[in-house]
Amino acid sequence: MKKKFKKIARFLYHNVPLHLIFLLTGLLPNSVPTVRLRGFLLKPFFKSCGKNLKISSGVILNNTHQIEIGDNVVIAHNAWINGVGGLKIENNVLIGPMSVIVTSQHVYQDGKLSTKYKSAPVHIESDCWIASHVVITEGITVGRHSIIAAGAVVTKSLPEKSKVGGVPAKQIGAYNNE
Repeated sequence: MKKKFKKIARFLYHNVPLHLIFLLTGLLPNSVPTVRLRGFLLKPFFKSCGKNLKISSGVILNNTHQIEIGDNVVIAHNAWINGVGGLKIENNVLIGPMSVIVTSQHVYQDGKLSTKYKSAPVHIESDCWIASHVVITEGITVGRHSIIAAGAVVTKSLPEKSKVGGVPAKQIGAYNNE
């Protein structure tokens, strides 16, 4: 009974206000003041959140109470982010439009796809650029100063200063800090 009450309370006091903010700010143009306002209004819903968060319109955030965000993070429009397994995004990270970050996946049980899932945390270290349409799967660490090319699917952790692309993501060039 206690667990059910917690779910209802989280829905009423966490999920509903979170989605109301998205609904109301979704009517505003996707401009610098609006993305800053949206980030400011959503800040209290995260496990922790640094300064200068920018969130564009159409972003879907699930289980924000499991998401930690550093300073100067930008989440572009229509990104889908699920924090059920735990997600840590450090400072100066850019997440491109229509990118997906998942911290869980459904599992097979008795040879059939189940509604149950396994989860594992995702950690995106500082100064990373995640281009548009990128998918990052559960249990991944993206090392500092990494660049993930548009359309890549990251299924393995990346060391510092990685430059990857493709499906699945593979090294596509040397890191260049210019």
